[in-house]
Amino acid sequence: MYGANLQTIPAGVDGRAALEEVKKRVAGKDGPKENSNEAKIPYLRSDHFLVRFLIARQWDVEQACVMLRDHYKWLEESHMSDLLKDSFPEEPHIKKYYPQAYHGCDKQGRPVYIERPGAIDMRRLLQVTTAERLMQYISASCETQIRRRLPACSLKKGQVIDKSLTIVDLDGLGFSMVTHNTARSVLKNVVKIFQNHYPECAGRTIIINAPKVFGIAWTFVKPLVDEKTVAKISIFGTDRAAYSEALLEVIDADQLPALFGGKCVCDGKDHQSCMRSVKGPWGDPEVQQMLDTMPLEDIMTPEGCRALIIAKQGSSQAEEEEEAA
Repeated sequence: MYGANLQTIPAGVDGRAALEEVKKRVAGKDGPKENSNEAKIPYLRSDHFLVRFLIARQWDVEQACVMLRDHYKWLEESHMSDLLKDSFPEEPHIKKYYPQAYHGCDKQGRPVYIERPGAIDMRRLLQVTTAERLMQYISASCETQIRRRLPACSLKKGQVIDKSLTIVDLDGLGFSMVTHNTARSVLKNVVKIFQNHYPECAGRTIIINAPKVFGIAWTFVKPLVDEKTVAKISIFGTDRAAYSEALLEVIDADQLPALFGGKCVCDGKDHQSCMRSVKGPWGDPEVQQMLDTMPLEDIMTPEGCRALIIAKQGSSQAEEEEEAA
């Protein structure tokens, strides 16, 4: 245990003892099913992973174990190991009618996730996929965040990065979308997945271009979200100068799409290209190589996350010594 996690331990609770008890429990009946794919992944029982669930349940061992037991079961029943191997060939079509992307990092090194609900074309989206398949796509993306993007950001920054920054652009959001039954069902399931299976992963959420109709959607969503998450949400209307200033306070201009007041246009021409591009440490070949060779449970520690920086320092020193010789 380290960093801000220590600040979440309630007075009178022995955090180390609670963690050791959870580790003991998930090594047995509360852990992944024996011989399952999940049981073969040490990170799923690592300190870093388990602490997230303890924090979500105010360090109550019993409640954290219930949450973990349900999570392991969900991973197995959703066939997550297979979903992570799925290339999702329909992804370009999904992104076209449901614009969302991970794009760069904020000033803290956290991955920036951008979603544009106002630009969703639900009718066409459901012509290229199904609600069930869409949930599989979203679930796989969430797990990829845990196993690839956050570790990639940690290696790049040299610090443990385990939260993200989210931009929700509501430009174009209309009454037909906030009242669409399938859209509401998908949204409810997505919030449920975030709450139950990916606790303590949300850093900050900035909602921009919120129209008057947003009040209807917010009335539906807010009761589904825990108070800690709600406290991390900032809401801006259509004043571009105001929300751009807020975004640039936390994201460097070269990492923020020009769409939202930054300077990034990934292909140099089309402002929408940022929603289709791979921009971030997870696309860096050096980072990818280390992700493929170094255990995830080692990367997500204060020592392990510095592996890439140390390797580069060693390489630079070797080059200098070679030149001097």
